[in-house]
Amino acid sequence: MKTSNSNTKLILLHPYIQKQGSSNRLWLLAFVSFFTIAFLLTLIYTRESITTKTTAPSTTVTGPAGSAIDGPPLPTTVVNTLLHYSSKSNDSYHMTYSELKPISDVLRKCSSPCNFLVFGLTQETLLWKSLNHNGRTVFIDENRYYAAYYEELHPEIDAYDVQYTTKISETRELIASAKEQIRNECRPVQNLLFSECKLGINDLPNHVYEVDWDLILIDGPRGDGPDGPGRMQPIFTSGVLARSKKGGNPKTHIFVHDYYRDVEKMSGDEFLCKENLVEYNDTLAHFVVERMEENSFQYCRNNNNNITSTKASSSS
Repeated sequence: MKTSNSNTKLILLHPYIQKQGSSNRLWLLAFVSFFTIAFLLTLIYTRESITTKTTAPSTTVTGPAGSAIDGPPLPTTVVNTLLHYSSKSNDSYHMTYSELKPISDVLRKCSSPCNFLVFGLTQETLLWKSLNHNGRTVFIDENRYYAAYYEELHPEIDAYDVQYTTKISETRELIASAKEQIRNECRPVQNLLFSECKLGINDLPNHVYEVDWDLILIDGPRGDGPDGPGRMQPIFTSGVLARSKKGGNPKTHIFVHDYYRDVEKMSGDEFLCKENLVEYNDTLAHFVVERMEENSFQYCRNNNNNITSTKASSSS
């Protein structure tokens, strides 16, 4: 008689298995809870944003090109205070109140957003940026290191450098050359980005040539000494930018600082034109240059127009 031995297998359920199952469920619950809370917070934030956009006035955020921000204009008291303290600066190279005021007046009358181009980083740089706080303000300077330093010091400033190729001692020759090339490289109406005119600035960022500038101030580069670059190039370039506008206000206000100097006066008379001179004090000339047709081949409509008075009636 054979005796059969039955093998009994014992299966033990370790507590870890039960704990592992509970742990997985807890993690799943936490995961679902987290995303539920995140969804609710997103929903609340979105509703608040929509409500804010509906009730608040529309704004345009400033971009890399110094694009405009719509908003209320500066109060008159703020403008007058800025002008007062800027004109009282202890720096010997600051503008006087009589020089600051005409530029400020044009900025205040300019349709928002106002496009303001300034040649030269000066004591008034922050003032111009502040007075045109709803618009686009771009600065051009001859010193690349100073432009980079200024932007680092004041990130809200939009500044670019340009390498001037002119000398004050060559003023007459350069003006004569531009007049000879008036139907070719030095046309009054053109995109200077593609120009080889010696008085045209063609190495600025592309968007500078595309903007319809309402106001241009020429307060740089250096204008002293025979080897200094002088301001022939900014003056010629400003005239071309004003005449080549595609849209916006057909008139461009161009201010030339230190107009009593020979280079500024000669270049201004030739390329901004005496007939467009609307106001002039001891150091600041105010021109209003109008848009021209593309096939125009003269800088001034009346080449024989001579203005002898130091001040003409202002034009808007």
